[in-house]
Parts: sequence; structure tokens; C-alpha cells
Amino acid sequence: MPNRILKESICRSEEIDSLSWFEEVLFYRLIVICDDFGRYDGRAKIIKGSCFPLKDVTEKDIDKALGKLSAVGLVRVYEAQGRPYLQLVTWADHQRIRNQKSKYPEFARDCKLLLSNDSNGQHVETSDNKCVRNPIQSESESKSESEAYVCSEQQVAPEPPVITLLLNTGAEYPITQADVKGWMELYPAVDVMQELRAMKGWCEANPKKRKTASGIKRFVNSWLAKEQNKGGTPGYRPDYNQGMVGGSKVEQFATGAREWASNG
Repeated sequence: MPNRILKESICRSEEIDSLSWFEEVLFYRLIVICDDFGRYDGRAKIIKGSCFPLKDVTEKDIDKALGKLSAVGLVRVYEAQGRPYLQLVTWADHQRIRNQKSKYPEFARDCKLLLSNDSNGQHVETSDNKCVRNPIQSESESKSESEAYVCSEQQVAPEPPVITLLLNTGAEYPITQADVKGWMELYPAVDVMQELRAMKGWCEANPKKRKTASGIKRFVNSWLAKEQNKGGTPGYRPDYNQGMVGGSKVEQFATGAREWASNG
């Protein structure tokens, strides 16, 4: 059995950090026992005997741990020729392959992906298109090499913010156009953008009272609700021609709010 490669970047892997101690140990021991193609028998009984010959580990423990490894994208468990097998997902990128042929069948289009557990412990059907950064890869890899581990479907640019609010950490919390539209629906009598500018100024002027990332939207909703209850922004007329979802319904709300304010 040839030596296997473990790189120091494994200590900073988010996938590895999400594992329990037993799941992490199983992953390391699988690296040791897999063949030169990163494949091994997928039966819990076989894995138990090979990985933990001296430990009191149950097959149920093995199955549960394999489910988590599969859920975070480190291991693929599949059925080929009527038997279960496993594959360490990006093995070939980091280990030297000496043998010309694997002892176990490879994953192919006609193979059945076996049920696995997601990160919440629920049974889900695994997918072979889950791309993750391999935790045993080198930190010194070039950008082009690292990008090879990222699915093109995952490279979606985030929506740019229309304004930001300072948090208690000094970081800026982004407010997107989608956030603004949602608040315009909830508080139709309020000039949401103008109030957000006022909030931005308040946060800059009151560093000791700034909110946390988890509490900032509650702060925004509370501020806007107070303005709505006071009758809304004087003279404000929302522009319903800027792609707001459900504009006609919102306009009815705004009209009602203005009438309520004038009669109050």
C-alpha cells in the first residue's frame, strides 16, 4: 500500500470542520485503506473491519458517518453491479495513482447513487454534481487550479447593494433592491430609501448602539413600522413603475394608509 498525502490545509477545511470527531477519523482512515483510485467497498461491515479492527464501532455508526461525509461532498456512495462502493471525490487530483486498474468499479452514469444523510440528519438522494474544495489540497495551488473545484452553477454573483448599514463590528451590512421592494410592500406609506439613508446616518453617529448582523433587519423593520404608524413619509408617492411586485395591490394599501393618516 503506497503512502498517502495529507496537506496542512486540511486543518482549515470548512468541510472537515463540520464533521464530528468520529466522522473525521473515518475520513482519514478511508484515505489509508482506499485503493490507488480512491475507491473502496461500500458495505459498513467491510469498512468497520478494515478501518476500526480494534475499536468497538457499530455498522450503524459507520453508515451514519458515511452519510455525513457524502452530504458535505467528501465521499460519493454508489451501487455498481448490484453492490455498494464508495469513492473519495477528488482523490485523483491529490494522490499518485500507481496501479493501472482499480479493484472496484468506477462510478458511471448507469450507477445508482445510494441514499445519504444531509447535514441535518435527514435522508436525501445524493448528487454527483456537488463540487467542493478538497480539504487535502495545497494552499499554494494557483488560482486556476483552485477554480477547478468550483461548480459553474455555484458561481453566481451576489446582488449588489443599494445602500449599506454599519454594524457593531464596523462591517457594512448590504441592503439589496430585493430588500427594499419587500419593505415597500410592507410599509407602502413610507419612503423606504429615504428612511434607509436616515438609518445609515444614525448608525454612523451612534457607534455604541449599532446592531448585530442578526439583528439589523429587525432594527430596520422596527424603524419603518414606526414611520408607517405615524402616517408615513409626508408628501411621499411611491413609484409603481419600477418593477415592484404586486404594485396595484401595494398602491391600494398606500392609498388606504394616506386616508387613515389624514383622518387620524
